[in-house]
Amino acid sequence: MVTAQFEVEFRRDGAIHDEAQVARLREGLAPLTDLALISHGWNNDKDEAKKLYDDFVKSVEDIAGAGLVPGAAERRLGIVRVYWPSKKFADEDLIPGGGAASATRQNDGSLVRLLDELKKDPVLLGGKDEAPERRDPLERAKELVPALDSPGARREVVQCVRGILDPQHQHEDDGSAEFFSMEAEALFAGLAGPVNFSVAAGGGGATSLDQGGAASFAGDLLEGVRAGARRIANFATYHQMKARAGTVGGAGVADVLARVREQSPHLPLHLVGHSFGGRLVTAAASRLPSNSQRVTLTLLQAAFSHNGFAPRFDQKHDGAFRTVLAHRRVSGPVLVTHTKNDKAVGLAYPLASRIARDAAAALGDENDPYGGLGRNGVQRTPETAEADTLHPLNESYRFEPGRVFNLRADQFIKDHGDVTGHQVAYAFLHGVVAGG
Repeated sequence: MVTAQFEVEFRRDGAIHDEAQVARLREGLAPLTDLALISHGWNNDKDEAKKLYDDFVKSVEDIAGAGLVPGAAERRLGIVRVYWPSKKFADEDLIPGGGAASATRQNDGSLVRLLDELKKDPVLLGGKDEAPERRDPLERAKELVPALDSPGARREVVQCVRGILDPQHQHEDDGSAEFFSMEAEALFAGLAGPVNFSVAAGGGGATSLDQGGAASFAGDLLEGVRAGARRIANFATYHQMKARAGTVGGAGVADVLARVREQSPHLPLHLVGHSFGGRLVTAAASRLPSNSQRVTLTLLQAAFSHNGFAPRFDQKHDGAFRTVLAHRRVSGPVLVTHTKNDKAVGLAYPLASRIARDAAAALGDENDPYGGLGRNGVQRTPETAEADTLHPLNESYRFEPGRVFNLRADQFIKDHGDVTGHQVAYAFLHGVVAGG
């Protein structure tokens, strides 16, 4: 089934790091019936990304070898493993734990740690490079932490953080437009209170917290200006990786796909992305020609807006990737896993609602205008098929070209990184067969 594997590494500006890697890929296309390109999400180093790829490929080979997906075993599938300089968005920074006093200390330490992390801008995955232009503003922000009770200090911290980010990547679908435009006091007011989000119940999910099956709640329960400052820094980390994924996908990965299609115009392409890698491959898809044939998209706990494919989701604006569907740049099925077990996506996007001053009781769910794709699936998008689940291995799919399939995965995906199991590979291979 998996006939060949290739690696292509990208720099932070989206440039291909080693042209020899692309040359080897192009030399290896001839025997293939399909090519899958897969991207990791937030990682610190290549070992984490490599494990994701190894585990995913093993599950694909297991499912194909068992003959569970008709037509899959006969395919000669090539795998392109993408490496790009992403950063981790860690649970310990999202949600300080422990009792009130311990959590308060963790909050302050987490804020300083996040500000230090924002200095880093690695050229390649796993690098320790710092951006010299970020050092002074972020050191100044750290100096201001003890003075955050002052409106002047809060205003300066916001200026420092905004100053290191690229505003060109702001969009109305994820609160980033408001992040750059709001007054500092309004931004702090929106983020200073607790942030709750509902977690899945029933179905065997790891965060099904009660036995009765009702929704439970978790979240970042600290309050005050320092908690708000930490959430500002977290949102800045999110925006930094959002911009990076868009740049790498829309430039370097799109260039690789164009070269593949130039050489093998009819070779089916299967784009797979986890977390921010979902945004990366979707950005790459957005650069394909209109009416591109034999292209599928599989988004595993993707870290972008659940309105990302929607037309006029707020009566004014299309989602950032609306043209992927509207112009049929992906003609095959689009598969989207989502689960309320996903703490990282589930809490990152409620921050956007807090920025917009949304007072919803349970932030980040499908009714939140700023919810995340990996939490809720695709929303407000006419191409979406009837709601479905990630299936067990004895239950087939009926995927159709040009449709979006939301696959609720509470039973099989326990957390943000749990995306390499047999059920995920089973869905992916059904998509390969349906799209190629």
